[in-house]
Amino acid sequence: MEPLTCYDNVAWEQSEYVSDNWLLQFLDIEVKRPIALFMLMHDSGRDSEFTTLKKGSFNIVLRMEFTHSATNIRFPQPGTAMFPEEKVENEVAVKRFISDQTSIPVPFILHSGTREESPLKLGPFIMMSHIEYTTSMYDALNTPGCPKEEWGVLDPNTDEDRFRLIYTQLAKTLLQLSKTAFPEIGSLTQVDDFSWEVNRRPLSMNMNEVVRLGTLPRSKLPLLDATFEATSLYIEALA
Repeated sequence: MEPLTCYDNVAWEQSEYVSDNWLLQFLDIEVKRPIALFMLMHDSGRDSEFTTLKKGSFNIVLRMEFTHSATNIRFPQPGTAMFPEEKVENEVAVKRFISDQTSIPVPFILHSGTREESPLKLGPFIMMSHIEYTTSMYDALNTPGCPKEEWGVLDPNTDEDRFRLIYTQLAKTLLQLSKTAFPEIGSLTQVDDFSWEVNRRPLSMNMNEVVRLGTLPRSKLPLLDATFEATSLYIEALA
């Protein structure tokens, strides 16, 4: 078996440099103010308060809080998200599909658009309702006091009823997702208010990372309009 190829360290440093420098602008009030005004154009409420929610590996999220609700706007980070427009289009389509076809709670999409349509042309964006939650499955099962910088350890004192509750919720979610079916493998596109079709390539994490850290030319990936009728054809295209 051939050894796994390591990431290109130079590409990794360049990726982080681009991402980190892009994120610095969100410390500037002259950048945050237009974002806040843009959000208020598409959603409004009483006693609004604008905050930077958090930065993840691929996105930054900012929140407008109102008295009884909150709205998030999310931008993909240049340098880490290598296909930002495609990524956002796919995410919007999937969220709307899940909202329409299942009872799984997902944020309601208030607005989305391209880089050209975003405030200060920061990048493609999704503006959506914020769903409050009290914990994650990881935190619910992790041993209390386990350092965040270490891998979680299943709490040995977790009782059976808690396991049953958590995994029942997970099973119900997976069951609903498993009932959706399309004739091809690819990314969803919303055709009209109530119908979707697969007419573009699947955009995976591996595709993003092999371009970002493996320096693979984008031309080596499946074409944008490529879809696959069988799993074997999809795997062959990635080989």
